[in-house]
Formats: sequence, structure tokens, C-alpha cells
Amino acid sequence: MKSKTGPLFTFRMIPVIGAILSRRGIDVAQLLEETGLPASGARGEITAPLARVQQFIGLCATRLEAPLFGIDLAGALPGGSYGLAEFVMRTAPSVEAGLRVLSELAALINPSGLFRYVDGDEGSLHYSLGAQRDTLGTHLNEFSFSYIVRQIASVLPGGRMTLSSVWFSHARTEGAEAVAQHFGCPVRFQARDCGIAVPRHVMALAPRTADPLLFNFLSEQARGQLARLGSVDIVSQLVRVVEVRLASGELEVDDVASALAMTRRSLQRHLADAGTTYRDVLAHVRQRRRAELRGGNVEEAEIARQLGFSDTRAMRRSLDE
Repeated sequence: MKSKTGPLFTFRMIPVIGAILSRRGIDVAQLLEETGLPASGARGEITAPLARVQQFIGLCATRLEAPLFGIDLAGALPGGSYGLAEFVMRTAPSVEAGLRVLSELAALINPSGLFRYVDGDEGSLHYSLGAQRDTLGTHLNEFSFSYIVRQIASVLPGGRMTLSSVWFSHARTEGAEAVAQHFGCPVRFQARDCGIAVPRHVMALAPRTADPLLFNFLSEQARGQLARLGSVDIVSQLVRVVEVRLASGELEVDDVASALAMTRRSLQRHLADAGTTYRDVLAHVRQRRRAELRGGNVEEAEIARQLGFSDTRAMRRSLDE
């Protein structure tokens, strides 16, 4: 069974979604309340359990009667919405260089998942999220790659990016042909991760906005931001502290708050402002670490110990129910 909370996810598209909903007479505040997301999400970025974000997106798609809501959203979001990482990609000397730098700097957009560039007969960009079988879920998976392809295509000669194939980890019972038509290539579902494969001749193309000097400058700026990532982000700071304390089992909220040089009440208030709780963050860190240890064939009893549980039964009761 899945965790009660699942991984945390940084989400910044609610204001755009709110505008789409309002044109149909739908109140975004009501949907946020129904799905347990903070009202502040209507004004900007939040960090919340992925399951709640997925529920919100699914509810929006249902209310809007939009089976391709993720793709629709990618078309509605203005270019440049993801800031420095996106601008670095636009100034890259080639599509390949842009995809490589995207995989390096993607944590500036969202630290939850992992982009990987894989070289071969074709270039490919892969995305995964820990042990999440469906990665971000139907709409967010399709949004992510539709937005990436759309932004790259917008700066290529002819305004089009030809793909060899696209694959997603989620299943689709209907609308698969429409998704394939959107991407202009074969699309496979229920894959191990999400990704796109790009022909070599496309990888070599230079964007109209290519600027080697600006690319190098922005890349250094972005790497500096990446090094400082989380320095003012309470969730990132908390994750680091919890990771260090996991094996010791010293995970009482008062002790962790003290390690962050704040009171329990202050920590809880900051986390509430970020749209999450201490319990959610702790579960996220444990789930992610358990997935890593299982990948290394570590025995369950040792995994439980390293996650700060008394035994495997306590671990399963906490993370799997």
C-alpha cells in the first residue's frame, strides 16, 4: 500500500489553474479546501504531499471535463515560468546541451524528482520520482514533458521539435491517441519512468536564442543557486536535519526543532505556511531512504534500523498503511 502522505512536491501552477477555473465559474479556493491544500496556493508556490496535489489536479480535470488537462495546462503556462533553469536551456548552443543542463539544474524547478540525460543512438531525457510507480501521475507527467517540448520547440527553426518516442509511467484507459497526436510520435504507457527520445539531427540543432557567452554566465549563476538550494527553504532544511538523525531515532519534533534553532511552534508554523507538516516531511524522508536501501538489496531489518524504527513491523505500520 502507498504511504499516507507520499513524497513532498513543490507546486507553483495554482494561480494559472485558478484563472482557467474562474473562466468556467469554478472557485479554486473550494477545490484547494476539498483536497487539503493551503489557500495560499492560489497566490503562489507551495510544498505539499504529492498525493494532495494529484488529487487537486484530478479534480480540476474532472470539473473542467478536460481529459488532457496536463497538456492543456502546458499550453496555458507562459514561457519563462520556471526562471533561471529555463533561461539557461534557451541559451544553450544545441538541443543536446539544453537537455543536459536541464537534467543538471532541474532541482531549481522542483527538488522532488530526478531528470537524467542518457546518451546513445538517440539522446533521451528521463524523469523518475523515488519509488513512485506512476511518477507524478497522469496529468503532471504529461504536463512536464509537454511544457519542456513546447519551450524548446518555440526557439527552434520552424518552431517544432521532432521526437522519436515518448513514454510515461502512468496508464491511460482513454485518450492515448490524442496524447500521441500531441507529441507527434509513438507514446508508450506504463513504462518504468517518463521520458522522451530525440533524433540525433534534432539534438544538434541550435536554438535561435543560443548565446554561448550568456549560456556560460547563466549556467554559473544557476549552479550557484543550486549550491545554495534550501538555505532559506524550511522544508529543505528540515529534510537535511531529519536525514542526519534517521538512524539514531532522535526524531521527536522538539529535538529536531532545536537542531534548527527554533521552537516547536515556530517550526510547525513555518511548515504550515509551506503547506505541509512535520509528520509529512518525516514520512517523505523515510520513504525515499527506504527506496534507496531496497535498491541496494539491504535486508528489511537493517532498513528499519536505518530509518529509526524499532523493527520491520513498526516500519511497515508507519509507512505502508
